[in-house]
Amino acid sequence: MNKKWFVSVLGAAAMAVSAGALAQQSVAPSFYVGVEVGNTDVDGADDDVGFKFLGGYQFHRNIAAEVGYGLLYDKGGVEVTTLEAVAVGMFPLANQLYLLGKLGLANVDVETPGGSDDGVDITWGLGVQYEVTRQLGLRAVWQRYESDTSVDILAVGVTWRF
Repeated sequence: MNKKWFVSVLGAAAMAVSAGALAQQSVAPSFYVGVEVGNTDVDGADDDVGFKFLGGYQFHRNIAAEVGYGLLYDKGGVEVTTLEAVAVGMFPLANQLYLLGKLGLANVDVETPGGSDDGVDITWGLGVQYEVTRQLGLRAVWQRYESDTSVDILAVGVTWRF
């Protein structure tokens, strides 16, 4: 009985380790650029299409730093732009598929007909990224900007590593 139990535990451990080995992909440190386009939701306003341009540096296969500029909303006299710097954590789910987590600071500028409001606020997000090739990645990301006016964007994007 003890021998069967021991073999079962070793078998389960081997399967857990092999799944992690499959998900590991060696990524050399590199710069990348990208663009994201998606639906932006601003408190009390209709949804609009927003976009972001981003650039980053991947230090390790699990850690990167990004900066980005976004025109997230421009409708009905209201314009929301952001300038952000975020840390990106990447957790491998499978070969070439990663879970993304973003956390950082963003200067959110909200301009309305009655004036403007800007400030540095926390931003965070979750998403997935699929590495099509070593240079080309596709991602889907939801990101929130924690300002006086809450701003959310659900976007798809592409990144190019060089």
